[in-house]
Amino acid sequence: MVLIVPMILGVAVVSASAAGNHQQVPFWGSYSGTVATGSNGAPVFSGAGIATHMGHSTSQGYVVFTSAPINFAGGVPNDNYETLTAANGDSFMIVSHDVACPTGPYQYLGSGDWNVVKDSGTGGFTGISGQGTFDGNSDFSGGVFSMRLTGTISAP
Repeated sequence: MVLIVPMILGVAVVSASAAGNHQQVPFWGSYSGTVATGSNGAPVFSGAGIATHMGHSTSQGYVVFTSAPINFAGGVPNDNYETLTAANGDSFMIVSHDVACPTGPYQYLGSGDWNVVKDSGTGGFTGISGQGTFDGNSDFSGGVFSMRLTGTISAP
């Protein structure tokens, strides 16, 4: 009887490990909305769009300025945190790392990489992982932004 218990526990551990391996599937999203300057001087975003595995969804975000190295004048290194929320309330957060490049007065274009923030998923996105590329633009004089995400996420 003593030998059977460890064997059963071993099977349970292997099954739990296999369940933790999530297959990566393609992910694409496109969002646009309003951008404003938050009370701390950093941009905040509020938008809507569409994404695979989410359908019509919303995006709420904020910027944290960083000191990442840049190789041109006027670039603004930053991390952009975005919470993507499906219509049913399931959500996850991504962080993109990029340098915002000025393209005109109060206008910026940025591109970089993003990844899912660990343990940020709720509902069907609990335990999600993923990564990809990001590009977007902000026009502070018009108060608008748009962004596109491509990459992979673990199957919801």
